[in-house]
Amino acid sequence: MSKSESNQPRIPSIGETKGVGNDPREQLEDTADPPGKIWFRDLDEAVIEADRCVQCASCVAACPSDSIGIDAEEKRPTLVRMCTGCSRCWDFCPRSGLRYERVNSLLEDERGLEEPELYAARASGETAAAGQDGGVVTALLASLLEAGEIDGAIVATESETEPLGGEAVLATSREELLAAGGSIYTQTMGLGQIDELLAEADLEPSEADLAFVGTPCMIQGATALDRYGHEPADPIALTIALMCTRSFEQERLHSQIESFGVDPAAVEKIDIADGALSAFDTDGETLLETDVSEFDAAGLRGCDECTDFVGAGADISAGNVGSEDGYSTLVVRTEAGKDAWNIAEDGLESHAIDRPAAHERITDWNDRRAQSIMPRAYDPAGSVGISYDEHREVYDETDREPQPLNPARVHQYEEWC
Repeated sequence: MSKSESNQPRIPSIGETKGVGNDPREQLEDTADPPGKIWFRDLDEAVIEADRCVQCASCVAACPSDSIGIDAEEKRPTLVRMCTGCSRCWDFCPRSGLRYERVNSLLEDERGLEEPELYAARASGETAAAGQDGGVVTALLASLLEAGEIDGAIVATESETEPLGGEAVLATSREELLAAGGSIYTQTMGLGQIDELLAEADLEPSEADLAFVGTPCMIQGATALDRYGHEPADPIALTIALMCTRSFEQERLHSQIESFGVDPAAVEKIDIADGALSAFDTDGETLLETDVSEFDAAGLRGCDECTDFVGAGADISAGNVGSEDGYSTLVVRTEAGKDAWNIAEDGLESHAIDRPAAHERITDWNDRRAQSIMPRAYDPAGSVGISYDEHREVYDETDREPQPLNPARVHQYEEWC
């Protein structure tokens, strides 16, 4: 279906779904459509102005008319042309209309593996040095590229102009993967830039097979778009989730680092492990080491509502919890993930592990914390879609209720909506 079409039925009630019959409306499990249209302005007030946006860019990717873009300065989705009121931005946002825990639950029956497989692994040589926690994700992606299994991987790399900022890149060679190695703790909104990245690499969306690496919220949007048959997810052949309890807002991160007497521009690398945040300079010298809770104020507020630390909808999840120093924990969930692991395994030092106690503890802690914070009910057996009225009913009159638009933006919406 062309992205230029407008006034399409409300999503996710369109397109042939995967695994559960051909009537996609069944996937909403009798959730009634809300009266009237839902405009991007509704999403903006309920999520972005309410400081609940997690910068996953699901709304950007879902928009069929390319009406939503990315504000480069404010690092937020923004309206760039007339909104058609198709409701897709609302339906695919994990802070508004997408009950991501239900999508993850449905995916459990479609994975192809009886149980997830867990491994501790690390790469060697320059790959290990370039990557985070043993460079396993970098090594795995490089193996897939060299085997011709993927045409490229959408990953995050450090911004050349903004200290501690990240940007999305499409790496199509081992060298580009090595250059992008390491963790970025701010969002890049790569899910909303797939078409642009493919065009820059001279790849056709209909022919490309990509790996997509992102935080759990980005994976939630990508898997929902894929499951309900939408064009932006077509090139994604493999998803890799980076285990995450929160991402940082860049300016707040700078301010918090400065509060410790450290110049953000001098920070080459940040690492978070065992409850501590460490910052290093270009020589590897430690500039800062403190409890990560000292940076709570720098986190994206919407991350507090996420129960999905591990990225349960991904083909593979990767993180440093549950493995010894210098190793990554990989959780392989799907046949696609297992195929990728089989290709990369020979080039890694690895061993199978039981579900680690540390991994379970942080997963349970994150789950309890998020459920205690988010106003809506956490319901893996509920409907996939959450209507606008349902959302307002539980979020109004809370500390996360919708907020009116900034006056400077009102004229733009009046003109385009």
